[in-house]
Amino acid sequence: MSAGIVDLATAKPGRTIDNDHFASIGLTDEWIRRRSGIAARSWLPDETPLTEVAAEACAPILTRMADPSSIGALIVVSTSVRQRIPGIAQKVAQLAGLGPSVLTFDLNAACCGFVYGLITGLSLGEAGQARSVLVCSVEAMSRMVDRTDRQTACLFGDGAAAVLLEERAEFTGFRQVAGCDGAQEGLMRETDAGGIHLDGTQVYDRAVRRMSESAQYLFDHGPAPTVLIGHQANGRILEQVRAFSAHLGVPFVNRIENSGNTSSATIPLAFAAELDAGSLPTAGRLGAVAYGAGEAWGGVSVDYRMPAGATP
Repeated sequence: MSAGIVDLATAKPGRTIDNDHFASIGLTDEWIRRRSGIAARSWLPDETPLTEVAAEACAPILTRMADPSSIGALIVVSTSVRQRIPGIAQKVAQLAGLGPSVLTFDLNAACCGFVYGLITGLSLGEAGQARSVLVCSVEAMSRMVDRTDRQTACLFGDGAAAVLLEERAEFTGFRQVAGCDGAQEGLMRETDAGGIHLDGTQVYDRAVRRMSESAQYLFDHGPAPTVLIGHQANGRILEQVRAFSAHLGVPFVNRIENSGNTSSATIPLAFAAELDAGSLPTAGRLGAVAYGAGEAWGGVSVDYRMPAGATP
């Protein structure tokens, strides 16, 4: 048997920040929409621990499971965790109600983190090392940006999403592609002042190319996905990847308008929004592609089947 996605849940607490919020730094709604495709995003309260948000995303999945003790691993993916020691995965496991016999660890691959987390979790499942694996992306990117920076302040949002991976007889094996180039570390990085430096032109070009190449690989090394979701970095990047992928003949998801760039959480949040809207069937094959700081990129195609009556 092969592993795939069998449940999905999200947490998007906090307040909605629309584009008018950025008038104080000289940005207009029209300018932000035109440059990024974003109209609104959620920002968490500064005092809300990311552990609580991650546990909130995991909780509905555990409630729907017949045997939560079958979870053998929890991978918590985040770019925006400030806490280094200890990692937050152990606390998330405790808050979510998981037992002590669970492999838990943090993973940071910037905006490519969810793709890398899926690859890791699926590999654990198919190797027989865990009956069930939870992969949870949680981000508070609003805490990393300089909110007076006209280039980056309006781009980023907060939120969390978790997926449950398990084997099913009807699933076919996952496919993955990934790569990195450490020489490009300067394109996207945290500054000493606490903001985010972004080389917009190079990031734009490289993100389009890397995500398009990853998508093509997934289709060339089938089974072919039935839906393609790119990292929701920027509306213009997404539309370029959509144009490249048009010949692949499957729906391409762009949900950035009301969420912004939530780093590693963008793909599962967009997937959940599409399922919740009834825009996708509850069973199919997801193709997820991403590009992130570091430089890291990759893609994964995986079967999914959502439980009856579940709402993300």
